[in-house]
Amino acid sequence: MPDGSELEIKLAIPEHRLFDLILNDPENLAMMQEQTPVIRAFEAFYYDTSNFLLQKNGYAFRIRHEGQDWVATVKSDLLTSGGLSEREEWNEKVTGPAPASQPFAGTNVGDRLALILGEKKLQLLFSTRFSRTTAQLLTAGGATIEMALDKGTIWSGLAGIPISELELELKEGSPGELLSLAARIAGRWHLLPEIKSKFARGLELLQTSNPDIKAVCNQIIPERKPEPTPMVLLNAQMKELFLLQSDISNATPTPENIKTLRIQFRRLRSLLKFYQPCFVKESFHLYSERLQQWGILLGQIRDLDVLINSWEKFTIRFQSIVSTSTTWLDPVRERREFLAEDVFYRLRQGNLTQLLLEIQGWLYQMEEQQQSGREDHWADNYVQKSFFQTIKELREEVQELRSLEPIKVLHRFRIRVKRLRYLQESFNSYPRYHDEEFCAALKKLQGQIGKIHDAAQIKCLLDQFDAGGENDILRLEKELFISWRTRDLLGYYDELPKAVETFRQSAKQRLRTLAEMRTNRGAKTRQDAGTHEPGK
Repeated sequence: MPDGSELEIKLAIPEHRLFDLILNDPENLAMMQEQTPVIRAFEAFYYDTSNFLLQKNGYAFRIRHEGQDWVATVKSDLLTSGGLSEREEWNEKVTGPAPASQPFAGTNVGDRLALILGEKKLQLLFSTRFSRTTAQLLTAGGATIEMALDKGTIWSGLAGIPISELELELKEGSPGELLSLAARIAGRWHLLPEIKSKFARGLELLQTSNPDIKAVCNQIIPERKPEPTPMVLLNAQMKELFLLQSDISNATPTPENIKTLRIQFRRLRSLLKFYQPCFVKESFHLYSERLQQWGILLGQIRDLDVLINSWEKFTIRFQSIVSTSTTWLDPVRERREFLAEDVFYRLRQGNLTQLLLEIQGWLYQMEEQQQSGREDHWADNYVQKSFFQTIKELREEVQELRSLEPIKVLHRFRIRVKRLRYLQESFNSYPRYHDEEFCAALKKLQGQIGKIHDAAQIKCLLDQFDAGGENDILRLEKELFISWRTRDLLGYYDELPKAVETFRQSAKQRLRTLAEMRTNRGAKTRQDAGTHEPGK
């Protein structure tokens, strides 16, 4: 962690009664270095130029009243990964709330501020008022962590939103210790991560009360991407899951948000599978199995959604001959709703938060143990070599597929195609690996095999909910429904060779580009080389 930076995790506190419960938790009390937590009141003012030059360049500027002192602070995000945030921070005492960059003239950030601001003046954006209860904790692993509970309000004019959060900041020791502590607290008190800082929430409040500034405020300069290490990519994917969890945990379970959650889980599992050789085998399987349990649950919901949606399309298509009675479908819907509520209950209980924080802690431990023995750019080399091999094996395998393959064979192949697609989408954030055309070919092939699988599975799904004593008309409708889906199945099989050939050609081009990267011949990205021309 660079000098002058902070590493912290924020957890949202949904009820104020939890403040005392967390402070008086026996395990937390046992770690406190001082018996009595410190309570202080803070008032902070956030500033930027009229066109948000600081925010666009990744900086936040505030002046906070701390007791008798006024302290000016500049923060810059280094990394936000999952629930973990790493920021550079500079603090200087000032005489009052009037903003100026001069106090930072002797620091590393002083020249940057001067260059960004020029002659522009800083103006007030919003303010915060809150009380903070802090305690210093010493973990069993020797890490010193500051636990702070904040309760107050963010104000923009007369509009305000509450502050109610737990902040854990690593003062000394391993990030793994910080993540393990956060995971335990989140699991015990059913907490969700607070992904957005006070500054980010203040900006959202400001945009709500002043819609005209939204477009100006959101013109952020693209960040420079670090090397695609397992830590970077896996943490980025866990951040997506954390954000999604915050968005949907209090929503009604719908097919759309269940589908989105399932896809984000699969992305994470695909990355873990790809980087499996980089991890200790035993611990890898422990976390992989726990993620798989979520995947199975979400997959069951997906199958029921397929059955429900297919039947609804069938009844609309043949409404003149099919009865409107769908009594047999009621148990299917009830089962689907039960499973969806179970997923959302687990989200609200903080089960996912705890699991992801534990995975992050494990990743940091792996990084600390293995980093010293690795060469420079090992991650880049690993991606190029392993990604190349994955595509090559899949391309060779697809050539052996016959026109009419058993469903199980196609389904296993589809899973591998899907994993490859999720990997490519993760790598797309790095310009040298970006390839939208290859993603499209993978998606087309995955989708075509998915249609075959869904159509073939209809009878199996129906058999699971086959109620005794059905009348002849209902049995006939079900047989017609299966026949209709079987007709679709034949059409999907007929279209499969075209999707296979598109994938083969795109994979050939992708392999050529990766091979040139590995031999340091300056391969261009697909966008530079042209759609059908390999990089030269």
